[in-house]
Amino acid sequence: MNTTAPRASVSNSALIRPNWTSSEERKPDVLWLDKNENIDPVLAGVVQEVLSKIPLESLSSYPDAANLYRKIADYLNLSPTNLLLGAGSDGVIRSVFEAYINPDDVVIHTQPTFAMYAVYCRMHGADAHPLAYRPSNSGPVLSVTNIVDAIKSVSPKLVCLPNPDSPTGTVFSMDEMRSIIEAAGDAGAIMLVDEAYYPFHSETVLPWVVDYPHLIVTRSTGKAWGLAGFRIGYGAASKDLAAILHKVRPMYEANTLAVAVFERMLDHADDMLASVARLEKGKGTFLDAMEEIGFQTLRGKGNFLHVSFGSKASEIHRALENLVYYRKDFDDPCLRGFSRFSSATPEQLVPIITRIRQVMQES
Repeated sequence: MNTTAPRASVSNSALIRPNWTSSEERKPDVLWLDKNENIDPVLAGVVQEVLSKIPLESLSSYPDAANLYRKIADYLNLSPTNLLLGAGSDGVIRSVFEAYINPDDVVIHTQPTFAMYAVYCRMHGADAHPLAYRPSNSGPVLSVTNIVDAIKSVSPKLVCLPNPDSPTGTVFSMDEMRSIIEAAGDAGAIMLVDEAYYPFHSETVLPWVVDYPHLIVTRSTGKAWGLAGFRIGYGAASKDLAAILHKVRPMYEANTLAVAVFERMLDHADDMLASVARLEKGKGTFLDAMEEIGFQTLRGKGNFLHVSFGSKASEIHRALENLVYYRKDFDDPCLRGFSRFSSATPEQLVPIITRIRQVMQES
């Protein structure tokens, strides 16, 4: 029996998604530093306390996010009409594609970057123009001139730029961001700035949404807030742009439990900032130790770090196998040879540092 064919962009063999029937088991006694989650035990205790006070009706009722919209608006000094909730910042990013991207529309994004930009381009049949970071002695490099020139050259419908970017850890200055945002506006493009790692990098363009009607800024709660499992994030934009995005949102932007937890966690912003400070201290401790041993490191932004173990990589990977999960290497030339660890507290990272030093002493 013949079946109706899906859209051409969906049936495209280049659009491949991970197998949804298999999982990657992570053992609870191994440190989870492979997915840029926040595993700070102090913040986890705050989240657990908040969760324990959520009323039972949150498990059986449909979500009402109006009060959360108001609390986020107060937190950001914006209006609720500037905001859109989503299933993580990814949900808001998807809404941007659904609202604005038609087949053959040009989309600019960096490379490597958040994997879903390329996926959404394929889903919607967009003409993707990836801008590649190039390798250098100081890590991945992509100049603001390259981005602005590309915008002027290809006249995109959408420009996607995480700041900080991931997995590179690179950032653009506020002056550079303004140049990119204004170039996108001159080209008639929507400018999507993904600030998933805020406030690990505290500079932000979010207040600019009131000045640039084509700008949307997305943020995650999975990094600084320690809420990755709840899958809730938000976007901020001009009222007109936000209203367009609300037209394509699902009936409920996020589940009731996620809404209830994040609403209450906003009362614990100081605890979140204290956690960020602990993780930044741990990151610095780890990088200092690696440089003392003689390994090359990258001091990028975000809640992760890079180190190149060089000729000792195989030995160190074996030694760390039952101690910590992490990204061992990258295919992209700009990060080839570097391993990436999520940030953790100094206390959590000491055993890893000790194990690496033991490998070096024994070799």
